[in-house]
Amino acid sequence: MSLDKYRQILNELDGKLQKLLEERFSLSQKIGLYKFKNKLPIFDANREEEILKGISGKYRADIQDIYRLILLKSKEKQKYDYFLVGSNLPYSFSPLIYQFYGINNYQLLECDDFSLVLNHKFKGLNITNPYKHRAYITCERVSEIAKRSESVNIIIKDENNLFGDNTDYYGFNALLDYYCFNPKGKHCLIIGNGATAKLIALVLKDRKASKVSFIVRNKRTEAEVLLSEYRNFKNCDFIINATPYGTYPKIELRPLFPLAEFKNLAGVIDLIYNPGLTPLIREAKKYQIPTADGLYMLVAQASRNAAYFLGRKTNEILEVYRKLKYFRTNIVLIGMPYSGKSRLGELLSKALDKELVDIDRKLEEKGLGINSLLLKEGLDSFRKAEAIETIHYAGKWNQIIACGGGIVLSQEAMEHLQNNGLILFLDVNQERLASRIDGTRPLIKSRQDLFRTYQERIKLYRNYADLIIGEEEEITEIKVKINEYLCD
Repeated sequence: MSLDKYRQILNELDGKLQKLLEERFSLSQKIGLYKFKNKLPIFDANREEEILKGISGKYRADIQDIYRLILLKSKEKQKYDYFLVGSNLPYSFSPLIYQFYGINNYQLLECDDFSLVLNHKFKGLNITNPYKHRAYITCERVSEIAKRSESVNIIIKDENNLFGDNTDYYGFNALLDYYCFNPKGKHCLIIGNGATAKLIALVLKDRKASKVSFIVRNKRTEAEVLLSEYRNFKNCDFIINATPYGTYPKIELRPLFPLAEFKNLAGVIDLIYNPGLTPLIREAKKYQIPTADGLYMLVAQASRNAAYFLGRKTNEILEVYRKLKYFRTNIVLIGMPYSGKSRLGELLSKALDKELVDIDRKLEEKGLGINSLLLKEGLDSFRKAEAIETIHYAGKWNQIIACGGGIVLSQEAMEHLQNNGLILFLDVNQERLASRIDGTRPLIKSRQDLFRTYQERIKLYRNYADLIIGEEEEITEIKVKINEYLCD
């Protein structure tokens, strides 16, 4: 057997080991949550001894050494010194952000009763909806901002005393500065009336906004206006969405109200950060209105939180923001059959350290590939299956998504891909594509089929593309283009 073959087998084994370790660490986190809720100790000497004794075979001692490290890392995953508490957290990027700030034992804790959380040992916690006001009234001491907003998004435990602050105030100010949005003397419209909306209003008033209005789905006060009356605000200067509408995993594509009549808008801000292209931002971009999503605010408030947790100042907001934006972004490859999307996807996956998702392969694994489904149920059934599979992966992040050649025919699928995606069109000329016809594509059996398909789709490819990539471009060149596009 050749050296290359040995290495190929090793690579396959390493891939399996990595996936198994990821599963083990994920399970360790769940066990840590169980222990935390039930006030059980993290370290169990009998359990570890049992695992190590159970290892046998030729390389027993070496494997035991490796397992001691695995067990150590598993214990670290079970610590709940710092965590985010809320009622619905599957979308949260918080653990990853705090890793960038040097905090590795930050966890998520979903609960239905905030008071139960306070019975456990912790050093610090973040609070998200719907517990920000409840956290405020729980603390013995609070910052001036927390007192003014009557809400808290961070609690620090100091000798069993609870201190609360609201670092969203700092985060939203940082967002306004970063995007050069100046609300002074402007009419600002806030969508929502929860704790976050009130905090945003506080920032805007402190920055001398001339007027702050609230538009809502359900009125709580006479000062609030129902969404159906959005035309009353068509002369406002800024719109800020402080509701969860459109947040992952319940992604929406249409805005709560259209912006066609809003002629004075200097900026639109959506505090949602996942997805990056929210319904409101999508609508604003149609009219070339400056926009900002909530990612920079999230990173900025996390910087202030990390300073509380670590007891020292952190200054890496822009660096962490760019890392997180890069992580959020899917690189989406579109183009004609035979253009080489799968091959480019494999190369980019390695170069950018992002998971490869080849939609055609995923469909084939499910028995829904075009060659089988076309014969059984027809082209429409295949297109539907292709769109569903693509939308499923479009909702995730940090991927290279190699799409089927016909995905641009589905507007819905393409809109979902745009939410967190940077779309690259792999542009290969018709003659070169025709030279690669090999009979494996049932819809392209001849040069005439290919030329017709090319003419039907080329405008769509170009319209959807954020970047157009030539076949001759090196991976290093493409990587530079991607990084330049993502750096704003």
